[in-house]
Amino acid sequence: MRVSVEIERKFLLGAEPDWPSADAGALRRIEFEQVYLRVTEAVEKRIRRRVDGGRVSYEYASLTPARGGERTVEEVGIDGAEYERLKAGRDGARHVIRKTRTTFPWGDHVYEVDHITDPVSRACWLLEVQVDRRDDEVAIPEFLPVVREVTGEAAYRNAHIALG
Repeated sequence: MRVSVEIERKFLLGAEPDWPSADAGALRRIEFEQVYLRVTEAVEKRIRRRVDGGRVSYEYASLTPARGGERTVEEVGIDGAEYERLKAGRDGARHVIRKTRTTFPWGDHVYEVDHITDPVSRACWLLEVQVDRRDDEVAIPEFLPVVREVTGEAAYRNAHIALG
């Protein structure tokens, strides 16, 4: 099991990034199917199917809010059979999220651009950057059409997006 503390800044993009302006060799694309099992104020439990470079992997995660916008994430790898078993018990109020994540290094950080395609009613482009402190500056590359920062806005949390 891997346990980590995450602090991230999140930004809404107005359109697909101008990928040809980025360093194409540094771009990495990962496909996700993300399913919520249980979401409360105290904990989110989810599973993910990840396709990265043709390799498929699965994970179970428990996310717990902490102080100052941080969250503790406990993740463990699971196999495909366990994923399907857990998926059968998903939170019926939430849609399955499907997204393509494009990652690339920029400065001292790895930037993650998620193109959420399902649920269709919430399709959007979001930039996430892991930071050491909530007030860390985040340099935005010119090829990313940022509309505004949405850090802390519940409507842009994946668990909320899954509501459709």
